[in-house]
Amino acid sequence: MSLACAWRSVRNARVISMVLKEGTVLAILGTLIGLGGGYLVGRAMQSTLYGVTAFDVRAFVGVSALLLAAALLACWFPAWRASRVEPLEALRYD
Repeated sequence: MSLACAWRSVRNARVISMVLKEGTVLAILGTLIGLGGGYLVGRAMQSTLYGVTAFDVRAFVGVSALLLAAALLACWFPAWRASRVEPLEALRYD
């Protein structure tokens, strides 16, 4: 493997990890805000909830895991595409 090829794979990994980190931080922040909002709405509607408490752990964990997985998948494709673009081409079209 040549040095240029090794450098390209390191650069691709850096770009992918950078985009995924940003997406993960936003997804976790949104999940925490959503959990807080869901708890408050659950407390406000507690009289209409039958058989479920205001903070049903299974429901909150399940929905949070599903939304985090969807957010990471939504970040993966743009990260992969961004890693394939040559830096000079990206600057040329700006």
